[in-house]
Amino acid sequence: MSGTWSFDFYYSIQFWAALAVVAVLFRLLGSSALARGVLLLAASSALLLALPRFGPVDLLLVWLISGVAFAAARLLGRGEAGLTPRRRWLAVGGVLAVLAFLCFFKYHALQDLLMGGRLAARAAAAPHARYLALLGVSYFTFKAVHVIVESYKGTIRDVGGLAFLNYMTFFPAFISGPIHRYPDFAAQLAARGSGTLGADLAAGGERIVHGLFKKFVLVPIIFPYVLTAQTRPLSAFTLVDAGLGLYAYALYFYFDFSAYSDLAIGGARLMGLTLPENFNQPFLQKNIRDLWSNWHMSLTGWLIDYVYWPVVRKLRNLEFFRPRPLLLSVVGMNVTFLGCGIWHGEAANFILWGAYHGLGISLVNLYQRQKKRIRNARLQRYFQSSASRALGAFWTFNFFAAGLALFVLDLDQLRTLLSAVLR
Repeated sequence: MSGTWSFDFYYSIQFWAALAVVAVLFRLLGSSALARGVLLLAASSALLLALPRFGPVDLLLVWLISGVAFAAARLLGRGEAGLTPRRRWLAVGGVLAVLAFLCFFKYHALQDLLMGGRLAARAAAAPHARYLALLGVSYFTFKAVHVIVESYKGTIRDVGGLAFLNYMTFFPAFISGPIHRYPDFAAQLAARGSGTLGADLAAGGERIVHGLFKKFVLVPIIFPYVLTAQTRPLSAFTLVDAGLGLYAYALYFYFDFSAYSDLAIGGARLMGLTLPENFNQPFLQKNIRDLWSNWHMSLTGWLIDYVYWPVVRKLRNLEFFRPRPLLLSVVGMNVTFLGCGIWHGEAANFILWGAYHGLGISLVNLYQRQKKRIRNARLQRYFQSSASRALGAFWTFNFFAAGLALFVLDLDQLRTLLSAVLR
């Protein structure tokens, strides 16, 4: 959509004005769940169409995959109970359909395979628009998977069409999360106004101020120092230069991403809706496992629920893994983080990044198990001390920052940087 109805979320006065109007109307309709649901769906649809790279076709595609997920969830909620073969195949089919949709828009290799000729024609007409993209696809498809799986398990029943469409298109969280869960969102949407206006405005306003400060003050200060923003070629970097550039990247990613989370959480709170927290002091955690438990928590929780535990439960049935619970956990964690790496991108460096963190968490788990076996009282006191925690946080931050080289550089760039710092 072009013209005046086009603006970036969080960056423009138009967005904040639209959010204020939606919040006021949403609260005025507090006694009618149906009216609030209709208003929110209309507002989310209109505001998504204001995104510069999101048009009517994109919105129809979101509704299409939402319809597939909703149909699967409704069918799973009917008929016989239990984890029957029919329901299992229905759930698997729904999840695969959603994941196929995600993969098509996320991975260029798949688009080349399926429609290479058309993409070449697009590239000839617009070199920077060769591939098809869909904003928010990584987040709303994960929400769709959540609803299908939980409907299959019976923890979600009677999915409502209006509530589900609002859940899938909720504009404050559409482009950057958090990945909230359907039961909590639907319950809040159905609840009558509870006289929390003052508390909601205070809490929401505070989070918005925090987010804006991070996004427009801290991020611009840090960004010029990140590894790939500097004017020098990677071949001219020293080990110290590379380390400082990766430290800057770690802080940049944290402030930038947590800012979006603050703004989404704050914007939703103005309407009286609560989104889950996404960050909880991740760089103060004592090991990489705890860092990931407090970094992008809504994604980490989704991966644990829908990748780690299904893998572990499946492998636990194998005779080899039954007496080896630690190995089972290590395998499940590595599969989970390989999946996390692939979710972030199709290039080999993302797979290496996922393997790096899976290995790191596996080593932490092994270390924690061995640490419990140490009988030396002095060492046990040290393990519980603030000094141990501080040292752990220091090494954890360094491990995370070093791993960002795998995240932000392709393999050729990594070779160049390694050659430079090791010469």
